Amino acid sequence: MNTVTLVLVAALITIGSRVAALAVLPPPPDALAGVVGRLPAPLFAALAAHSLVGTDGSTPEPAIVVAAVCALAAAARWPSLLITLAAGLGGFGAASLVL
Repeated sequence: MNTVTLVLVAALITIGSRVAALAVLPPPPDALAGVVGRLPAPLFAALAAHSLVGTDGSTPEPAIVVAAVCALAAAARWPSLLITLAAGLGGFGAASLVL
């Protein structure tokens, strides 16, 4: 199985399971929906922290720090995962060019 086929199968499984869940399961209660809606931000914060504090204890590259700060600022302002990712990538790209 080549890489493209593997990625397409994984995408179909992911999309299929989400569509099936929307079609079959009832909507979650408001309290649970609020918690689930806020999950991406802490998960990405954990990933950013892992990137900033490497296993070898060295200081991270300045572009990674800028990316984390930009993503954090966007996440604080907008609850959109797409905007948060775009801000982080934009910050990393800009810092890579400047620094």
